[in-house]
Amino acid sequence: MGKILKATFKKNCIGCELCVFEVQRQLGKIGLEGSPIRVFREKGEKEKIVYTIGIDPSVNKLDVEKIEGVCPTMVFTIEDESKEANDYIE
Repeated sequence: MGKILKATFKKNCIGCELCVFEVQRQLGKIGLEGSPIRVFREKGEKEKIVYTIGIDPSVNKLDVEKIEGVCPTMVFTIEDESKEANDYIE
C-alpha cells in the first residue's frame, strides 16, 4: 500500500517553496525546472497574493514524509493509496 502526498491545506501556503527544494534534493537536481511540485503565485481578494500548489503524481515515488515534514505551515497530508481509491467508489 503506497502513500500519497496531498496539498490539503493550500490556504496555509506562504510560498516558501521548501517542498520544491526537498523534492529536487531527493531527485538530485539543481534548479526548479521539471519539479513534480510547483508553487504558483496568484492575486486574490484585495490584491492579496495567494499561492496554489500543483503536485505531479510522480512525487509519490519519493520520500513523502520528508516532503510533508519540511513544510513550515503544514500544507500537506499523507494518505494511503487505498483510501484514495475508495474516494472514487463512494
